[in-house]
Parts: sequence; C-alpha cells; structure tokens
Amino acid sequence: MDVLPWGIDTLGPPQPGILYGPSYNFNKQIFENGNFKDDEEKAAKVDKWCEDYFAKDFESLTQCVGEKRDVYVYDSFNALWETKETKKFDKDDVGKIFETSIKRIVDDGKGIHIYYDWKDDEYETKMMYADYVESMKSWFTNPQKQKKQFEKFEDKFGVTVENGDEIIGKNIMVEIKLAFKKFTYGDIKTPEWK
Repeated sequence: MDVLPWGIDTLGPPQPGILYGPSYNFNKQIFENGNFKDDEEKAAKVDKWCEDYFAKDFESLTQCVGEKRDVYVYDSFNALWETKETKKFDKDDVGKIFETSIKRIVDDGKGIHIYYDWKDDEYETKMMYADYVESMKSWFTNPQKQKKQFEKFEDKFGVTVENGDEIIGKNIMVEIKLAFKKFTYGDIKTPEWK
C-alpha cells in the first residue's frame, strides 16, 4: 500500500451527490436493480466521512479545493483512510500448508468467513451459502446451502456458527489449493482439538 498526496482540485465536473478523486467517490446513493437510488443510511455515512476527514458537510466540500490529503493506494482501490485488506493467495503458493490461529468468524448472511493470518497478512476461508443473481445484481440466501454449510462448519470445528467465538484463537492447519485451475483458496483441515 502506498500513501500519495491527493489534491481536492483533482475533482472532475461536479455532479450532485458524488465527490470524485482518483479512483474514489463519495456516493450518497446505492446501486439497486440497475439504477442509483437515494439511501438514508449511505447518505449518513458519507456525511460522517465528510465531517471526519474534511471538517465540512457534504454541500460545503467545494471550499476544500486546493487542500492536500493523503490517499492510501491499494491494488484495486484508493481510500482516504487506512483499510485492512483481506489478501488472496498467490498461485505460486498452491500446495503450501501452514499453521495459524483463527482470528475471527463472521456470518454476513451470504456465507461464513473464517479469518486468520499468514506471513503478517490477513486471509480468509469462505463457506458461502448465498447465490448471486446477475440479472438482479443481488445476493439471495439459499436455505439448503445454508443448512449444509452450517452442518459442515459444525462437523469440522465441533461448534455451531453461533458459538464460533469459542474457537477464536485456536490453532488450525490451512492448505492453499486451486479451484478450476484459476482461483486460490485456503482449505482448513479438520483440527485435532475438535
């Protein structure tokens, strides 16, 4: 990650509801069903960011023209604040096995995410149970997949997803594998402590 200076004067032509910078925007709307629509929750976040990082409300951002800011530059996006990015395994690492410990477990309604560190970076293993419907640009929970993934989680770790906090800090073995000759992922082996 690099930190680069960013001038507010790099803004493109003004458009209502959006603050543009290099590969960055504050959009007070959400994209749903192929259209942007107003969203109070997103607007509140953007207003808070404007206050926190520019000490201005959204409508007064033009007063910041000419100011310099630091921008954190990541591989696929830029940010005005430092962001913890979950890394993806390199194809060169396929076949490697390492020991680590579980940092946290998150069920986000689309899948179960198990986070751990390797070589000072955070990685995750996903147990997805939602389906993405391209035509609707939305995720939908598949109840059969969800039940199967919850059972798989309990079989592997000996606790339910709801009680996942009980295994945080426990050691696990992870093997880096390749799916479809294209996508790397971390396969968590069934632990001895289960």
